Amino acid sequence: GAMVPATYEGGEGGGTWHLDLWPDQGFHLRRTLADGAGAPESFAGRWHANGEALVLDLGAESLELEVRNAQRLRPSGAPEDATDDLVTDGSLDPATISLPASGMFTYFADAPTFVHCATGRMHPVAQEGDYPALEAAYLNDRPGLAEPLFVTIDATIAPREQMEGPTRLTVIVDRYGATWPGEECASAAAAPSLTGTVWRIRSLDGEDLAWAPPAREPFFTLHDGAGIFNASVGCNTMMGGFSADRGSLSFTPPASTMMACPDDLAAWEVRLGEVLGATAGQVIAGRTLRLLSSDGAVRAELEAVYLP
Repeated sequence: GAMVPATYEGGEGGGTWHLDLWPDQGFHLRRTLADGAGAPESFAGRWHANGEALVLDLGAESLELEVRNAQRLRPSGAPEDATDDLVTDGSLDPATISLPASGMFTYFADAPTFVHCATGRMHPVAQEGDYPALEAAYLNDRPGLAEPLFVTIDATIAPREQMEGPTRLTVIVDRYGATWPGEECASAAAAPSLTGTVWRIRSLDGEDLAWAPPAREPFFTLHDGAGIFNASVGCNTMMGGFSADRGSLSFTPPASTMMACPDDLAAWEVRLGEVLGATAGQVIAGRTLRLLSSDGAVRAELEAVYLP
């Protein structure tokens, strides 16, 4: 098997890889493309052994590396001459990675910590960058004193010297995202997909959409193959096109059935149309989907109720 803890480095087709492995089955990977274009890609997650292979869980996909021997890993499709192999001398020299991150944040006794959901590893948090926004949101939304709160951030994870003890991988908050009270890493790991899931519309522009049986459930669904969406606040059904790419999401102006609706539902329909027209992005954490405007403001919150 592979050595752990250890850093494996090498290249694939002219690109560069830096892979850090830990015994708790966490990993960090930083790689650049063969032509050197664009910023390095960063990933964090868990690895597992599968026969003679080491499998990295990248979230949306997995990456398989052939274990040639304890010091050498070979990416799938790499040449047999070993020129693209990743090799280690048995030492661990963690890379600096930058990526969107979700996890459980805790602040107590001036010692903030972050448990990264992707790896399960706990890191100290540097009180710099956009950290003040994260701490303020935590103090406002935390479930109790020193209790963890699920948050999303854009983070850099880098080796940093500590006031006491050895150098540790430390989270630097590049951009605070949001808090998600009630969510936790276990639910985020089983997050539903954007398309194919039936979402219940919970709120629009921060105002809760009241619903209870036997009234018709407010719903929202995106159909991947057809590129269309259906939505309703409980009366007419809207249908239109959508475009999604990673975190971006936009909608075409929808058509709608023409039933007469109670005044309150008619007003909600108008607001839903406005929200969809202003949507430029989305983020999913746990079972919650948030639709975002171009400036990052939350325009709608939806809850997964039926999974594909």
